[in-house]
Amino acid sequence: MQALVTGIRWLLVPVSAVAVIAASVVAGRAAVALADRRCPTESLIGGSCVEPWHTSVVEAAIYGAVAVCVAGLVILPARIAPQLQRTVAVLLFLAAVGCAGAAFVLTGWADLLRPLLVAVPVGALALWWVWSRRPAR
Repeated sequence: MQALVTGIRWLLVPVSAVAVIAASVVAGRAAVALADRRCPTESLIGGSCVEPWHTSVVEAAIYGAVAVCVAGLVILPARIAPQLQRTVAVLLFLAAVGCAGAAFVLTGWADLLRPLLVAVPVGALALWWVWSRRPAR
């Protein structure tokens, strides 16, 4: 029975990572859609809001979604893993930050630097949190 539970928990590690990514994308898109709906119709030009506050709100939603995604990718699968929690956390930290870094380096888009600058410290903080906890036996 213990082997079955252990196997199920290992199967749930990648499922939880995908769920974190999906939830972060949905939450970020919902926040951006809410900001779009709050824009007055006279401030819509070509379907885009030109209010000064709109850009800041959209960027905050994006950075918030990145932070939640990276923290969730480090913490949740590590908590679900039956053993090697620290290893799982490090691997997913490297994957999350590596994807953000690769997107920035490969595209050269300066706009992708700020999400990377959010992902690194949030991921490091989440990694520290996982490492500071006593590993499960």
